[in-house]
Amino acid sequence: MHSANELVTSDRDAKQSPTTLIQVTLTILAGAAVYGLFFNRGVWLSVIAYSIAPAERVLHGEVPYRDFLFNYTPGILWLNALLMKFFGVGLMPVHIGLLLFKVLTLVTLSFLSGKLIRGWLSLAPVALTLSWLGHRYIFNVHPTQYSMLFVLLGLVFMLKYEEAGSKRWLFLCGLAIGAVFVFKYNVGLALLGLGSGALLLREWIKSNSNDSPARAVSMPVRRLMIMLTGFGVIAAAMLVHLASKGALIPMIAHFLHHAADYSEERAVGLPSIRLALPCLVASAVAVGAAIVLARKAPALAGVFVIAVVALGATIILIPGRGLLFKDSASAAVAYLPPALFSVIAIWLIWSAKSSFRSRELLKEWWSRNGSLIVVLVFALGAYSEVYPRADYYHLVRVLPPVFLLGALAAHRIGAEFASRLGAASRSTQAAWLCSAAPLIVLAAVGIDATWRPQFEGGFNLIDRTPIAVDRAEGVRTNPRDAEMIEEMTRLITSNSAEGDSMFSFARRGGGFYFLANRKNPTKLLWWDSVGIGDEDRGEPPRMMAEGRLKLVLIPDNLSEQGVFRRILDADYHSIGRIAGIEVYSRND
Repeated sequence: MHSANELVTSDRDAKQSPTTLIQVTLTILAGAAVYGLFFNRGVWLSVIAYSIAPAERVLHGEVPYRDFLFNYTPGILWLNALLMKFFGVGLMPVHIGLLLFKVLTLVTLSFLSGKLIRGWLSLAPVALTLSWLGHRYIFNVHPTQYSMLFVLLGLVFMLKYEEAGSKRWLFLCGLAIGAVFVFKYNVGLALLGLGSGALLLREWIKSNSNDSPARAVSMPVRRLMIMLTGFGVIAAAMLVHLASKGALIPMIAHFLHHAADYSEERAVGLPSIRLALPCLVASAVAVGAAIVLARKAPALAGVFVIAVVALGATIILIPGRGLLFKDSASAAVAYLPPALFSVIAIWLIWSAKSSFRSRELLKEWWSRNGSLIVVLVFALGAYSEVYPRADYYHLVRVLPPVFLLGALAAHRIGAEFASRLGAASRSTQAAWLCSAAPLIVLAAVGIDATWRPQFEGGFNLIDRTPIAVDRAEGVRTNPRDAEMIEEMTRLITSNSAEGDSMFSFARRGGGFYFLANRKNPTKLLWWDSVGIGDEDRGEPPRMMAEGRLKLVLIPDNLSEQGVFRRILDADYHSIGRIAGIEVYSRND
């Protein structure tokens, strides 16, 4: 039995539990069923403007950063341009490609949980991921929807290295992190830094105590260089390609400017801790009571835990009931990742304090905890993309590795309690139920927060109306948005020719570059995007004044501003107004 100050059971025991074919099969079926229900539902016009319209520009030979400004590394544009090249220009090829990525991500998560967690708890990360579908538009075309697959693959390869010690796994891990870098450079760099630190720590701990100082340093560095080489292969290929197109220096300049501006915009605090307190206090009381009952009245402990979980989940899932508890539970979820990271890190440090007496004790400590540390590092790296933003739009997309970490911690806490209470005792069942209870309630919060908004009037999907626009064929949205998209597309196409230049000062209107097949001749995807310099932001008004834009889309909040009003009155006339966006045509 391990000491009381150890969070986890032995990693060597966890390695004896490989993912079964049944679990992978169930994951594929569940993922295909759930994601298959939603992959063609929902249209976010501003995302089409920022992620899909520029992919078509790449398809036509334009280069990001040189010809237009983009706030991410270009992986998402290259991938979607490739999909449209082979399967046609439209929303459906992009959505089908994203469907494949999401299912593969789920399967990779299932593989990881099967390797690390024994028993039915190994299904928890997949179940939680499917419970937390996404905010409003589940198939939002965002880089993280693609890069998460490579985050989890990097974790697979690092764990393979931890298990077998073969250097090829380090190289593959570097390749996977490099792929993340191509989609989301800040997450790739965060994973590279955190992964490098964990690797150096591992190699130092596992080195022989009688090694010379030079060897004690050189061995970890040589292993690190293998991972860095894998990363460098991918990163260098991207950078060399951009440099050859004259886009590397503009990309770096834009990222530096964007990072400085974005750091202020993203400073969104977590919800008030006072809002989360009712849920946190109730959870702490319930867990404490379950532990006491497990010791004093094992026969009642399991029943108590089941009753508490059922009550909490019911309050969350019943519409319009328990609103205070619902809000408190949502706020508590926002605190879950940083709290989980902090608690596990503190526990690991506490458990290691007695191991510093000798290198052998440290090796034993790493043997027990190495896999947990690796999962912690990758979950923290993925989460760093959104912190401190806790709104569901940002939070949900980085949760899969957090769910894996939470399930792994719950599994090991349950095993620790079971070993202390005695394997033959009925109280061990309560210990496992106590560990699983937070995961069940977390799934209920996810269903309420991300599934319920997809339906109205029972099981009627809100996004059920087909969009009668060629490039949106096969995609459904709510009736109001479908009507707006069709009306705006007709208005634009009836007052301009295919390929004519237009610019939308409204983010939503930018989606019609793609849907109406009109050209955006400027460097801006969103006029009000963060990190845009005054010179670039002034480009669309200059083009208006020079008569280089056939159509201009102006939102209500800009139409009366002086610079726009003067140009519009002199050179343009209104041809219609739809959903708060006025469309102007050039006076020919």
